[in-house]
Amino acid sequence: MLAVITKALAFVVIIIIGYRLKKTGFFAPDDYRLISKIVMNITLPGAIISSFAHFKMDYSLFVLAALGIVANALMVGAALLLTRRETPAAKIFYVFGMSGYNIGNFTLPFVQSFLGPFGVIALCMFDLGNSIMCTGLTYAFTASVVGMADGSREPVSVRGIVDKLLHSAPFLVYITLVTLILLNITLPVQVYDFAAILGSANTFLSMLMIGMMFELNLNKRNIAYIREIVCGRYLAGLTAAALLLYFQPFTHEVTVVAAAALMAPSTAIGPIFIEKMGGNAALAGVVNSLTIMCSVVIFVLFFTVLHI
Repeated sequence: MLAVITKALAFVVIIIIGYRLKKTGFFAPDDYRLISKIVMNITLPGAIISSFAHFKMDYSLFVLAALGIVANALMVGAALLLTRRETPAAKIFYVFGMSGYNIGNFTLPFVQSFLGPFGVIALCMFDLGNSIMCTGLTYAFTASVVGMADGSREPVSVRGIVDKLLHSAPFLVYITLVTLILLNITLPVQVYDFAAILGSANTFLSMLMIGMMFELNLNKRNIAYIREIVCGRYLAGLTAAALLLYFQPFTHEVTVVAAAALMAPSTAIGPIFIEKMGGNAALAGVVNSLTIMCSVVIFVLFFTVLHI
């Protein structure tokens, strides 16, 4: 338990390091843009590929992949509903702040420690649907429906959405790997080993980038935005988790995994997409950092009670 908590708290420490290095001038204010390109196009695809090295498709758990898609879609809908009278910049900020679940870098260590190999497989199935959304589909939908933060937009079309998906490296990697698994094709072990080297830097760079984005110059309106996003996200997540645990629609272990996934913090790539669409990356870094700290507390309590 202590080792898992220590790892989770390490995320917060890395965020603080990134923030302090920016404030001391070691990083320029816009250096996070370079880190975000490295994460999106090199380390995150590497992490995705290496995570499939021992992935075993369990078709009975496809309901969790569907849950990952549905949970993201509902949170995107909630974000758009809350910001129906707001600016495009606010809509973008809410969409990526409220949707997406950090599974691989955050939730997985907890599940691995308490639920073992089957719990990991179940969590990976949830992340399959979650990642399809947060590595490209949510961005493509938002860019087409909401437009950019400056108000510019293009006509909503399937072609426009597909074009944006085809320019998201993590999404393309995920879809390719799932297709290979469905065709029962395995990549050479050397590919997974090389990808693991690239992916090993992903967690550090993602957290460092969030720290570099983090900025505390907040006005009352931004504070209200942050409060509504964080409270809305966890109100929905905790309520859904409580309902799952009460009604037990799956086996107990799968239900626990689904509940944990829905209480995870927001993804590290959310701020990247916000910045890409012209939104407030600094504010996105604040939200991401807060959700990590909230989920540390929630997960410690959740798995402690579960263990008891």
